[in-house]
Amino acid sequence: MAKVSMLEASKLFNVSRPTLLKHLQQGKISGEKVKIEKNEFWKLEVSELARVYDRREAASPDPAPELTNTGTTRDTELQAEIRVLQAKLEAAQALAEERARHIDDLRKLLPGPGEVPTRRRWWPWS
Repeated sequence: MAKVSMLEASKLFNVSRPTLLKHLQQGKISGEKVKIEKNEFWKLEVSELARVYDRREAASPDPAPELTNTGTTRDTELQAEIRVLQAKLEAAQALAEERARHIDDLRKLLPGPGEVPTRRRWWPWS
């Protein structure tokens, strides 16, 4: 069956995320924790949520097109997310290159390891 995130579940069934988390901890509903890099997310089955909560009466006739569609809506969303993440990655790489150039420029201004800087006197008129 289809699994949804906490945010999607809260929208589908008109239940707040803290309530969903509380019911997960109490065992009223079950879910699967998915770890992506350093973050952990809950994935909840729609059938499990429908067992406990009433489905939200939405203004639109189809509140979850990714559940009834063949996956094209979800694919489109994922492709858009990939494009956004690629743009962020390119921006981060450009920033890292700029910072590396700046560090190189600063290193050129520092004295070498064998050079001893001349000590300036505090009082200029002596």
